[in-house]
Amino acid sequence: MVLEKLVIYFGGSKMTYQYYVPPMGYDEIVATQGEVIKDWTIGDWQGDYVYLLKNGDKYGFTVIGYGSCTGCDALQGCENDKEFNELKEDIIKYIFWGTKQEVLDYAFNENANRWYYHEEDFVEIQEEIREMLK
Repeated sequence: MVLEKLVIYFGGSKMTYQYYVPPMGYDEIVATQGEVIKDWTIGDWQGDYVYLLKNGDKYGFTVIGYGSCTGCDALQGCENDKEFNELKEDIIKYIFWGTKQEVLDYAFNENANRWYYHEEDFVEIQEEIREMLK
């Protein structure tokens, strides 16, 4: 377990906080499952990471929401290795794997992916995915 220490001096008082630092970020977690062909970021201080992967003859697609603080970002909110490992397992479990056509169909399936379809940037990402999976 990696703990970082933050020391703050305020009004003549010293405050020390320890916080957990996950051993991997989202990019590294996803990359454990195959070659990241392309990744995109939708948003600024909060949004979505979109990944297109390849592992052997299979292709993968996933979208991971991120936030700007421990209250709105699952990875930043991890407080220990157990929580990190549970999150890592969930991220890996929700990568959609299939043939080029299956991944293409999934990435364009509004029922499966409607929660981020409101993002204007996703239209451009879909076009790039379509070109990459021809």
